[in-house]
Amino acid sequence: MKKIIGVVIIIASIVGAIYLGGWILFIKPILDACAAFDDGTLTSTVIVITIIKCIIASAVGGVIADIGVSIGSFMIQE
Repeated sequence: MKKIIGVVIIIASIVGAIYLGGWILFIKPILDACAAFDDGTLTSTVIVITIIKCIIASAVGGVIADIGVSIGSFMIQE
């Protein structure tokens, strides 16, 4: 039973990392900046926040995936 829970934790952490790092912090800010440009409300603040989110997106996703895989792997080994 622990092995199944470990595998579920690994899968959930990878999916969560892709969602948070890939969608929330990378793709969505770019789409929001494009929408702001189309509306004529694009400011330097929006651009800076978008750049910062895109820079940290892979690090946040990697940390989430790494922690989840570590916990899941620990549960599988026992």
